[in-house]
Amino acid sequence: MVCVYGLIGLAVVLIAWAAVSARAARYSVTVPIALLLAGLLLAGGDDPLVDVDVSSSVVQQLLQLTLALILFTDATEISLRRLWSAGRLPLRLLLIGFPLTVLAGWVTGMALFPQASVWVIALIAAALTATDASLASVLVRDERIPHDLRTAVTVESGLNDGLAAPLVVFFAAAAAAVGTERSPGLVLGHTITELVIALAVGVAAGAGAGLLLGWARRRGWSAARSERLAYLAVGVLVFEVTHVLHGNGIVAAFVAGLAVRAVDRDLPERHLQTSHDVVALLSAGVWFAFGSLIPHTMADLANWRVLLYAVLSLTVVRMLPVGLSLVGLRRYPREVWLLSWLGPRGLPSVIFALIGVQQLTGLSAQLVVSLIMATVLLSVLAHGLSATPIAERWSGPGARP
Repeated sequence: MVCVYGLIGLAVVLIAWAAVSARAARYSVTVPIALLLAGLLLAGGDDPLVDVDVSSSVVQQLLQLTLALILFTDATEISLRRLWSAGRLPLRLLLIGFPLTVLAGWVTGMALFPQASVWVIALIAAALTATDASLASVLVRDERIPHDLRTAVTVESGLNDGLAAPLVVFFAAAAAAVGTERSPGLVLGHTITELVIALAVGVAAGAGAGLLLGWARRRGWSAARSERLAYLAVGVLVFEVTHVLHGNGIVAAFVAGLAVRAVDRDLPERHLQTSHDVVALLSAGVWFAFGSLIPHTMADLANWRVLLYAVLSLTVVRMLPVGLSLVGLRRYPREVWLLSWLGPRGLPSVIFALIGVQQLTGLSAQLVVSLIMATVLLSVLAHGLSATPIAERWSGPGARP
């Protein structure tokens, strides 16, 4: 019954949001902000109107499936053609900026929380390196911003959460093994086994489905509506099969998306629309559930160390590595600043936190939730509210007159 009330509450909120969404956008109120507020009002506090239990097995399974489908759909959008069209920017951000950001987040965390496990801080750093471009969608779609910058942000966001996933899996397992007989080497071996299974299933299912559906489309055998359902089914199939084989279904879904795009380069964007719509619905549920946790998150922000880490994570921890990764590219300072700022933390980080914390207990679990949730909450507000003003004030080479 609790689940039913949660669905009723979410459905009412989505209908109400649809009625005012265009009007709200004029005031920089984004979907995440609206759903967070709704979750806070309806499901937050000691006596909520709607009870949301994020620790239940059903919710945990939905969280993992949501992240898997997010990674799958993101990966299917990244073609080699699109990657090269953005020049060297996304490659620099992923190959240099990504590892430096993880390292910077770990160093900052250890400095502020020296008593914490190195693995717990590493888990937090990796989870917060994943970015969510949808939180700054106003900027990403605005043609006044140079095309290569917008493409770089989209490509980085589409791929770095897939890169963060195996790190989060390993660091969470290593953190859970502290104080047990399991050594980091044993944990690493188990994680590698999970990732190998994920890679095999993802490549086989993604490439197989992509080849089959592409072949059928070219011969006029398939209908667009059926293909839209089929690509959604590929993401779900890969996730579930990998779990049955004791692999990592989230990583497998990401690999499958890359494989689909690699073998079916002419895949029409509209054939992925159903997958995008389902992801949007599941994501709305996650934001609503996150809203119910805001009272706890606000209490955590009263701790100056938590607040400082969240602020540093959105600024120095992100901006310094990105700036270093762009050295030598001769970009305008304002372009470097924009790329540095456009690293909003969103759904992937939230789901990483809620999944990873299931393996931890006590203060370690509390620290993971506190730091990640506080950072995401600040990011939703800061990036959501700043997107329109930045777009309106942008001018210079590459901007539309």
